[in-house]
Amino acid sequence: MNLDERIKYASMKARHKKELRPWYRKPWGIIMIILGSLLLIILSIFSFKLTQILSEKNNLQDESVYFEDMKGGFLEAVNRPSVNTIGSADAPVTIVEFADFSCLFCRDSYASLKNIRQKYVKEVRIVYRDFPLHDNSIFLALSARCAGEQGKFWQMHDLLYENQDRFEVSQSELEIVMPEIGLALGLDENKFQTCIEEQRYFPQIKQDFDDADFLQIQGTPTWYINNVPFTGYLSPSELEELVNGTLKSLTMPKITN
Repeated sequence: MNLDERIKYASMKARHKKELRPWYRKPWGIIMIILGSLLLIILSIFSFKLTQILSEKNNLQDESVYFEDMKGGFLEAVNRPSVNTIGSADAPVTIVEFADFSCLFCRDSYASLKNIRQKYVKEVRIVYRDFPLHDNSIFLALSARCAGEQGKFWQMHDLLYENQDRFEVSQSELEIVMPEIGLALGLDENKFQTCIEEQRYFPQIKQDFDDADFLQIQGTPTWYINNVPFTGYLSPSELEELVNGTLKSLTMPKITN
């Protein structure tokens, strides 16, 4: 093979080699690979973002359900039906008080609550809930509820707070004097005594206690004025100011967009 033939052969071989290259080594193939890689990266990022968004959405939904459940549980615990109420059922303001007949701060707040009972007969409904934390608290709570069985709960309520110092004795001493107190209130002695001995209203007292525990109440008195919590002693002027503020907020026109 002469030189010209060798050059021609080499040129033909190079040309065929170029034409027979794999597609991924050709310019258009390289471009396709680059574009495909970019598309894969974009799809990966999109998939990651979509997964992140869906996860956040599910978390928000879970949190929403959780807070709705908590809100429902809170309202149920605060507003559980009770027979120990006074005031109009249609009153725009409801005061729920978790209290203890042996609590000094409850005794001091008693005058504040009585002031509201007398001044806001139609505007305020008061609900008394038991949160017994002292030695004689459960016995006194049972006594008040047994008086309530005969329609005298609030009379017993007032008597226990107005004479709290006289009831700072042992439970055995209370068991002796309580029938006399019942007679002074005009209660049927046998029915009253039987009710106390049977601890007939202990389940209701325990339910109040459990609700207070769920609400994480730390002490008495604790108040819920239209579901807004307040803790501790409230003077007559302070409680009246809260009631007036709540009434005023109910009559204010709502701002709409």
